[in-house]
Amino acid sequence: MNYNLLKIDDLKELLRERGLSVTGRKQQLIDALLEYDAKLEALNNDPIDIIEESSMEKECSVVPSIDNSHIESNKSEAKVSMYSIQSLSEQERIELRKQKFGTTLTMESEPERRLARLKRFGTNIEDDKKLLRAARFGIRTELDKIEHRKKRFGSTSNITDIDHKKKIEARKLRFGLR
Repeated sequence: MNYNLLKIDDLKELLRERGLSVTGRKQQLIDALLEYDAKLEALNNDPIDIIEESSMEKECSVVPSIDNSHIESNKSEAKVSMYSIQSLSEQERIELRKQKFGTTLTMESEPERRLARLKRFGTNIEDDKKLLRAARFGIRTELDKIEHRKKRFGSTSNITDIDHKKKIEARKLRFGLR
């Protein structure tokens, strides 16, 4: 086909039909069409190996049938509707969850869960290390710190407690809580 006689719109339409790019000047569009035609012609000229039917029959093997009844029975066992789960008790739900995910649901404390996570993933997180250390040696709370300070330096909080109580009473009166 002589593409030089065609208009640009016609060339672009031919390129779209063949799935080629439609951008460029007229000569680029013509070159793309000629290149496509050359590739198509090269593919058509290649000799195709003709395979005899008898050799195909020899190569084909018999595929054993699959017993679908076993698969269908597993599906029916695994199917549990949302309504039946909602009607189950808490203990039965936990049992179903254990079967589904293969884990145990026990009410563990936070450090135990973190320790289990450490074992599972093999990572050392700073917060986890601190929690483990605190569990080993005991956590010193703010009240413990205050008591320790009282023993060491004496109690000076009586004055501040009285002042604090006076401030609270004044606020209650000001905001109408009394």
